[in-house]
Amino acid sequence: AISYNLSDMTDVLIIEPSKELGLVISHAFARKELTTKIANTSQEAIKAADSSPPRLVIIELLIPKHNGLEFIHEFRSYSDWIDIPVIIYSQVSADEVGMSEKIKKDMGILDHFYKPTTSLEKLVDRAEQVLR
Repeated sequence: AISYNLSDMTDVLIIEPSKELGLVISHAFARKELTTKIANTSQEAIKAADSSPPRLVIIELLIPKHNGLEFIHEFRSYSDWIDIPVIIYSQVSADEVGMSEKIKKDMGILDHFYKPTTSLEKLVDRAEQVLR
């Protein structure tokens, strides 16, 4: 396994296909002095994590050319990233993708927040708890 200095790491990798929303989410974290990288595609996410491993991943399940759950599974296949916590912040609900609590646990998904009903403040608060 590769060892990284904490200074080489990003606090939060945001995987969000909407560039505008990615920036809005990033700014919410910046206000709490958390560093972020934004990826709009799964390929960008892999590159970003490779250059600066995140301490937490926030992902929209609807990412171009990838099902978000498939991506999480692929991301977990890299041994260095197997323990990085994941929070889903998506416009699709857990029910819509058939995600049971067992699947979430097995995939290392801490939470699944539904965008239309979850405030950014709640997302950032949860991320801060995880990163403490």
